[in-house]
Amino acid sequence: MKRIFFIAFFIITSKIAVAQLTFPNLQVQYDSAWVCNHYQLIPVVFTPNTINYNLFPKQLLTLQQALQQKKLVIRENYFDGNDNVNSLSVKNISKQPILLLDGELLKGGKQDRMIAETKVLYPNQTNELELVNVFCVEKGRWSKKAKKFSSEGFASNNIRKIADSTKTQQQVWREIEKQFEQYQVPSATYPYVELQKQLAIKDTSCYNYFVEKFKNPTANYAGFIAVYDTTIIGTDVFANPTITNTAFENVLSAYMQMVFPVRDSIMAVSKQKIHEFTDKLFSTVNNQKKFIEHHGNIFYNNKKPVHLVAYGY
Repeated sequence: MKRIFFIAFFIITSKIAVAQLTFPNLQVQYDSAWVCNHYQLIPVVFTPNTINYNLFPKQLLTLQQALQQKKLVIRENYFDGNDNVNSLSVKNISKQPILLLDGELLKGGKQDRMIAETKVLYPNQTNELELVNVFCVEKGRWSKKAKKFSSEGFASNNIRKIADSTKTQQQVWREIEKQFEQYQVPSATYPYVELQKQLAIKDTSCYNYFVEKFKNPTANYAGFIAVYDTTIIGTDVFANPTITNTAFENVLSAYMQMVFPVRDSIMAVSKQKIHEFTDKLFSTVNNQKKFIEHHGNIFYNNKKPVHLVAYGY
């Protein structure tokens, strides 16, 4: 009896451990950073025998693919007869799971939106729709008739950081207004989606370099830590390599849109600073929750962590 109990306990605790995005399930490859000009990407990988593909699907449609193939229904929400800005109703009408990413932009509806969580939508054969948290990224427009939604890329890390760290609509609107002022773009409605189209990736050569470096079929990537000179920009880590592979180019574009002071010389971040950051983020579940309370967010599907995003300091 004791042996059966021990085996059952071991299986349960092993599954719990695998689900956590912390050490020792993760390994930061401190000495294997990909370096391009002022940028560094430090890979974060799963340690052997800690990947559980059964937690999430092996193949995922992106938001863009789902909308282009008309496999995702998105509707405005009404609660108690009132419009709701910060949520949308969605339904996966395909036969494949769909990945929605924190930071993805949607144009249309009654206002443009940004997805405010990372979520896997499974095929849905019922009449019920699922709620998805969003932020409005077009303060001055509210159409009486909702327009068709389309996928419009990914928000910059400036916007993501404010959304994930403060979790308030007013702060997101303030950051968008700040960017319109910074780039001297006059506007009455502050349509961030339109502004974002003008903000090309700052270093396309490095973006392409990192995309090529990431194409390693044998690597079990959980995510990466992004660094610009001595600044830790942040990190995105996912529940398994399938999700990381699906999300990588989108989240990379968010980091590469950021504006930094122009420097002639490249300055290297200290290993001590990187270790301090990763210790706060990955050492224990409690330390992780404490750190991301004001420096990021963690998103769950069915009580399992699917995406951890944290920003530098």
